[in-house]
Formats: sequence, structure tokens, C-alpha cells
Amino acid sequence: MKKIYAYTKTLFVAMMAVMALTSCETDDHYLAEQLIDRDWQGYLGTYYQDRWGISGQEYRTVMRFVSRDSYATSGRGYELDYRTSSWREDYAYCTFKWFIVDGEITLIYDDDKWSPIYIVDYRLTGATFDGYIYDGSDRRIVFEFDNVPFDDWGYYTRGGYGGYNYGDFTHQNYYRAPAATRGNEPADSASVPYINNGKSILSGVFATSNAQTSLE
Repeated sequence: MKKIYAYTKTLFVAMMAVMALTSCETDDHYLAEQLIDRDWQGYLGTYYQDRWGISGQEYRTVMRFVSRDSYATSGRGYELDYRTSSWREDYAYCTFKWFIVDGEITLIYDDDKWSPIYIVDYRLTGATFDGYIYDGSDRRIVFEFDNVPFDDWGYYTRGGYGGYNYGDFTHQNYYRAPAATRGNEPADSASVPYINNGKSILSGVFATSNAQTSLE
């Protein structure tokens, strides 16, 4: 009886462990489905001062997370920080890798100048994404994003004025009503190229603050 009890107990513990692991995976997949293939636009609190040394309420960020399929919990993405009054001249564009483990969202930038960031305390729905970002320091950077389509990725991925294949585009202002089509969206959303050899593309005030590379 003792052997049977011990075996049953071991089997029960193993089953519980598998169930817990499966639950974590399911939760991570659900979070990924809410996160990917959307344009998350909004304000990043002290981020602009901390990273770029610029301050004011006129700066915004938009991020897009992509993966090879809707069930994946990792992939690549791109981020644009820009000045709302001069988005053609003042901006920073960079790419990153992302993954979710036990609900924690980690971003590792291709530009090794930037430290990885961790998103732990957050609320994510199909329409909103808000919470706190950690960058390895004691700082908690508040962010408030909304799911608002952004039509101009093609302008920045081609390098703006200094790029190639410059095309027609329409800027999508923050909180502006979405456009009917997204003609500048990359054809293969699973492929985020290493633009500028992985380094950030910086222009205007972003280039003159903590610039490492620039269009100018």
C-alpha cells in the first residue's frame, strides 16, 4: 500500500506541475495574441528625459510587436519615438527582439546602446496597454498606450529623407481616427530587418541629444 500511495502521490505532483506549466504557457500565448500586430501609441512618462535627455509633453512613442504566427510568445518589433509637432525631422527609430515568459514581457534592442527593458506591472487588452517599464535601474517608467493604427512605418524603415525608395505617405497623428488602409505597412510582418546595422536611426533633437548614429 505504501508503494502504491507513494506512486500515486508522485504522479499527482507531476500532473500538477504539468498543469501549472501548461497554464503559464496558455496565459503567455493569450497575452501575445493581445500584443502582436497592433500599433501601441502613447506617452512614456520620464522615458524621453531618461533616454534622450529631452523633456516636454510633445513627445510620443509607438511600438509594434510581430511574430511568425499568432500563437508565438516571441518575435521582433520596432519602436518610434517622435516629436508630435515635427515628426518628419525629430524622431528615433529602432528595432528589438521580444519574448514573454510567465507574463513578463522583455524587450532587447538591436542597438546595444540601449539596455533591455522589462514590462511586469501592466494591463493589456485589445484596446489599451498601460503599466510600468523597468530598465534595470530603480526607476519605474509609467506608460499609457492605445491601439491606434500607425500608417507611416514605411517612411521610417526606409530611412526618411536619407533613405531609399522614398514614397508617398500620410502621417497618422496620435489619437487621430484610423485611416481606411495601411499602405505603408511592411508586407511581411514577421520580418523586421536590421535597419542601419541594428543601430538606432536618429534625426533632429534625438540626434543632438544622446545620438550615436544619425541621418544627418
